Amino acid sequence: MLGAALCLVLNASPGLLQGAQLRVDKGVVRSPVVRDGRAEYEGAPWDSQLAAILQPDGMLEWDLGEVKPVEAALIQGDNNDDFILWGSVDGNFFSPIWRAPQDAMAGLRTRTTNTLKTQARYLRLTAEGGDRMYSIGEVMVFSKASDLTDDVVRREPLPPPARRPDPKLDGSLVVSTVMAVAALAWFWNRRRAATAPASVEGPPTTPTEPPPTSEG
Repeated sequence: MLGAALCLVLNASPGLLQGAQLRVDKGVVRSPVVRDGRAEYEGAPWDSQLAAILQPDGMLEWDLGEVKPVEAALIQGDNNDDFILWGSVDGNFFSPIWRAPQDAMAGLRTRTTNTLKTQARYLRLTAEGGDRMYSIGEVMVFSKASDLTDDVVRREPLPPPARRPDPKLDGSLVVSTVMAVAALAWFWNRRRAATAPASVEGPPTTPTEPPPTSEG
């Protein structure tokens, strides 16, 4: 309810799922975050607290209350998995509406489509393929393609600041340290040479003349 109210304040459509009744919640941890209008930053860890974790046979299913047009959808999920959105008009027979493809970039990634042009009263979400470790940050479905805008979902929290390089792995620091040690050794050797006592030598000797010889 709060997410829908915020979307109205921001003049953005909350989509069809926020007011829908949850019909099936099978094998899903933190399922409420799937349709709360919030998503992680792109590339966030797959098991973020803002993402629901799906078992390989996990499933979410919603009842929209009546048959409604479906033209656009948004899914943020783990990058290396396929997410399938199913639709049904009677709640018994479901057919795939959209397969959100894998993404080459790591972490949670957003996929969108605005060319669905179908109708459904019941919507179902499943995952398959990839590494069978599934997570979903957000799912949004719209009756009009124009409702899928760039700011339709809130991104929070912001990405963490860029990590500073580890000083232990910084090559320039190693070089600077070696140069500093070499300079210190040179200075110390010069100081020792300047303060070393002069070598002790005996007094200079003067040559002596031989004693005079007596003459007969």
